[in-house]
Amino acid sequence: MTALDDRLLPVFARQHWLVTLSDVRAAGGSAASASNRVRAGTWSQADVSVYQLTGAPASWEGRVLAPLLAIGGPALASHLTAAALHGVPGFGRGTPEISVPRVGDRRRDGVIVHTSTDLDRCERVVVDGVPVTDVARTLLDIGRLVGDRRLLRAIEWARREGKVDWPTLISTLARHARRGRPGIRRLRRVIVANVERDEITDSDFELLVLALIAEAGLPTPVLHHRVLDGERFVAEVDLAYPALQIAIELDGRVHLDAEVHERDLARQNDLVLAGWTVLRFSYERYRRRPEQVVAEIRAAISAARLAA
Repeated sequence: MTALDDRLLPVFARQHWLVTLSDVRAAGGSAASASNRVRAGTWSQADVSVYQLTGAPASWEGRVLAPLLAIGGPALASHLTAAALHGVPGFGRGTPEISVPRVGDRRRDGVIVHTSTDLDRCERVVVDGVPVTDVARTLLDIGRLVGDRRLLRAIEWARREGKVDWPTLISTLARHARRGRPGIRRLRRVIVANVERDEITDSDFELLVLALIAEAGLPTPVLHHRVLDGERFVAEVDLAYPALQIAIELDGRVHLDAEVHERDLARQNDLVLAGWTVLRFSYERYRRRPEQVVAEIRAAISAARLAA
């Protein structure tokens, strides 16, 4: 064994007996050093510029890690593979699944490759030496592959284990929501059907509606917009399209209080007198008829644009 092999042994050990050409160079070797070892049979080619130590125990984690090392950058284990790595019950070690940026040809034999435009919106974590999507993003991703009941079981396990909570899932939903985004609709449906077992906050409600608006392909409204009439402060509204003078008010449980309700009515009148269109939605309305919420927001936008 040479000095180069000695230096690379700890790298092999922490990377499921894999090294990259960059690892070889960092240890003082070269591309020729790697090629010589492949020809000699002491290493084998695991992927592009990724090598496996011959005779070392093969592992499923190594099969997942090899393409990630080859692609580099933000590539992460994802979907069912991420669920298995995180230990979600009922998800076994099947064909490796990874997510990569939507750039170039990333196809791999024996690996399911998902292209993604929003990998930067999730946290990169390392499980058993493998870079993987965080638990909340993983739950979103598997929402495209499993039914509501199985997704809920996975969420309940993650909540019991302290890996996610409802606000984290709602925030993840809002960050990733867009029209046609796989998994969004199922995750939103499961959240809405089950979150009321705990108290839902006004901020959670706002994020859920933002996700619904994004999922419908509507413009993104401004959160907590301050409305002024000249220099006079009129109100701070939950969501707004300022250029169209549309205010969206979301009434959580606190708005059932008589005193709060009276303030809401006075504020609504002030907004209308200042020339604003005001839409009000309760959580119950959002939960039961989300399609009506979308339809009314879309109609208000269309009317304001026609009037402009």
